[in-house]
Amino acid sequence: MEHFFSRFCTVLLTSAALAVFSGTACAKEKVTRVKPDAFTRPVYKTLVVGSCPARADAEALERCSRARLLYPRYPKMPWLNRLIARSVILPMFAEVLDEEPRRLPGKESGESRYKAHLKNLVQRSIAHAPGEEKPPAIDFSAELRGYDGNDLSPPTGQPRPARFGPYLQFVLDHESSREYEAHPPGPTSRFIVVDIVARKVLSFDDLIVPGRERALEKLQQEAFRNWLKTRQSMPEESIDAHLADPAFAFSLNRNWRIATDGLVFRFAMYEIGPRTFGMPEIHIGKDQLRDIIQPDIWARIP
Repeated sequence: MEHFFSRFCTVLLTSAALAVFSGTACAKEKVTRVKPDAFTRPVYKTLVVGSCPARADAEALERCSRARLLYPRYPKMPWLNRLIARSVILPMFAEVLDEEPRRLPGKESGESRYKAHLKNLVQRSIAHAPGEEKPPAIDFSAELRGYDGNDLSPPTGQPRPARFGPYLQFVLDHESSREYEAHPPGPTSRFIVVDIVARKVLSFDDLIVPGRERALEKLQQEAFRNWLKTRQSMPEESIDAHLADPAFAFSLNRNWRIATDGLVFRFAMYEIGPRTFGMPEIHIGKDQLRDIIQPDIWARIP
């Protein structure tokens, strides 16, 4: 009977209509069934702090600051809201504000904390002592959403997160601009892969087979050479010269997501090229990754 019950739990976890458990012991946990597409149909919410008039002269714009956050919310899956808050959005704010990440109380989903951080961003941009020059205005935006612009979720029109078996995928984009900067920083973008069975955000270490980092880096560099040739129309001698430029030294990219027939890796602005390159994406085929990435993830690549 014990063996049968163990197999029954496994079937529940891997069935098309996923059963979500609030803990690890199947016999003791309350089971909440959700529709198969519930994970890819969140409700998107937007928080805005501060304001900048749509029609304003240059002097008025200098006095305004604004911060915005778009994020997904799952009304029937509070555990996923807490995971997104604790492991994705709050660490992003800690990085932007140069603070230590803080843990949420047990059942808090994050909205009140998000708004506090947005206020902090705006207040920092307008705070100054008497007699000091006013800091430049800030326009900060962050979005956690799907990445496929052809698969939109009504009524918001935001891209749906993609799902491959137990792996739910988002992209986190954020950008902060300040007036008067000679070289404003480019947008920051990274993929977020959530294991909805293990209930955690996967890191690069969860992807790679230990000791195979160098092999993956070689594949990435070859894929980048092909990107330079096809997307930038660069001849071989120019590609060699670019890769030899120490200003854009190539190194292992750890920003990954699952895609059709392989993995996609996205580079940051200026990471391996000038601003005109944007944020290059390269694709590495599934067959090339067989002994490089973890078998459970490899098997979910369609």
